[in-house]
Amino acid sequence: MYNNRTTYRELMPMHGQKSFHGKAIVFTHEDGTETLYSYGTAIIDRNPDGTLTPRWDDWTATTGKHVRAFCGIGKDEYFQIAGWEKKPTQRACRWDYLDSKESYSIKKHAQMLCA
Repeated sequence: MYNNRTTYRELMPMHGQKSFHGKAIVFTHEDGTETLYSYGTAIIDRNPDGTLTPRWDDWTATTGKHVRAFCGIGKDEYFQIAGWEKKPTQRACRWDYLDSKESYSIKKHAQMLCA
């Protein structure tokens, strides 16, 4: 799914906080779709046509900050878009999208977050 044309950037907060310290990353895919990763888990896609596709069926305070900074929606809107009811989900550690060409420091940071 991720190739050499996929780019990524750190998401920046919107309300007073200076940084998410690498815990929220936005991948931009070749087709223009942007995917928000929070702590290494794919959370939501913003498609080129502006529609949103939630990919994670839970909500935490920190991930909520990331979602708000990424697309400006809150918890109720997030679950309404997905058509889900809130239920507990175990978060998987998914930093495997970093390939061998990515920087060592980002991989090291990812490994620390997933430890």
